[in-house]
Amino acid sequence: MIDKVFAISGNKISSFIIDENSLKFSSQNFNTFTAFQDAWNKKLSLATKVEVKYDSIKSIKKEENDDDVYITYKAIGGISVDCVFSFKYKNEDEVLFNYFIREHFYQKVDEALTPFKAIQNYLIGLFATVGVTVFSYYEAIGIANGTVEEAHSRKTRQFNNIIELLGDKGVILIGTGVSLFLLYKIWTRYKNPPNQIKFVPPNR
Repeated sequence: MIDKVFAISGNKISSFIIDENSLKFSSQNFNTFTAFQDAWNKKLSLATKVEVKYDSIKSIKKEENDDDVYITYKAIGGISVDCVFSFKYKNEDEVLFNYFIREHFYQKVDEALTPFKAIQNYLIGLFATVGVTVFSYYEAIGIANGTVEEAHSRKTRQFNNIIELLGDKGVILIGTGVSLFLLYKIWTRYKNPPNQIKFVPPNR
């Protein structure tokens, strides 16, 4: 355990601590380890909390020239999920890596990604972008024509409001822009796959 709160950027997570049996992530920011623990132990809280137990971790990865750290672990039902974040301050990733090497005997592996492995996440993102763009395009046309059913949930209403504001041309413009960016990343990473450092538990 390290008596420190790490400031990070991630999906609905802003800080984490290295606790005795797990990594604990929160959407809130804290100045002290004790303040983090006190907030974590409160049963009633609007904060997002994610706990990654050490015995569920399959690997910790980070690409060269990239700030994102990927912690792959087994979630409920044995499904493998990724917790992705980047540190706000330099060299704090080394504190995390060294902790797992020193305290949990993780093995460090330097590996060159294959071209397909280097682009697979971007391919998934591209297919998702195309799918969302097509759906949003027809939704925008339906809203303009008045053929879309009235939304009953707040999130659906917010989505429809955004689509109505953008219009069908705006949806296509944004979708095309994102798709072109992903295609550029796919092409450059396929031509020159990056190296990656990977930390795995012993006997894996």
